[in-house]
Amino acid sequence: MLMLRVIDNLVVREILTGIRRKGIDPASFRKGISNIGLYMAYEFADTLSWREVDVETPLGVASGVEITDRNRIVVLSILRASLPFTEGVMRVFPEAEQGIVGACRSDDPPFNVSVDYLRVPELDGKIMVIADPMLATGNTIMGILESLEAYGTPERTVLFNVISSRPGLERVLEMDMEVYTCSVEEELNDRGYIVPGLGDAGDLAFGRPSE
Repeated sequence: MLMLRVIDNLVVREILTGIRRKGIDPASFRKGISNIGLYMAYEFADTLSWREVDVETPLGVASGVEITDRNRIVVLSILRASLPFTEGVMRVFPEAEQGIVGACRSDDPPFNVSVDYLRVPELDGKIMVIADPMLATGNTIMGILESLEAYGTPERTVLFNVISSRPGLERVLEMDMEVYTCSVEEELNDRGYIVPGLGDAGDLAFGRPSE
């Protein structure tokens, strides 16, 4: 399935405006990006399988729904930038299994990626949601997908981004996957960062690491 969905809800647009602001403190950035994960998960939930159920109320019986796909979802966090983003997603899908991926992109072109940590459940037949705030060159997600091949074949592969670059988006949409994002932006600078973007999401959330 190939799909791009841009989340342009007014509240999400306002949150995105706030977390882009230069000088934002880490606590405010983490809260904002977590809330975007929450709203994005709500949008994604509309694509899941469900069934009708009856529920007994204090005054009678009402018809309702039950999401039958909840126990098939695996949410993958990409260290370290996506941790607060994933936290918002998991608030909507607390039953989901969770995997952790450690990936590092070089600072210089061609921005090669090394995946050096993987703790991932079995993926066969699952709905795999990869949460990574920024889709820039696309190198990171492509490296991660290659590393995940040993863990099985998901029924659906879904990528959650806060901001996507046009070049990166074109690369990943050539794969059999779905992409949710809040903004598609045209330019990458010579460091491989999205412009105007918001900067380095990991540093904004947790502070700049020591050299």
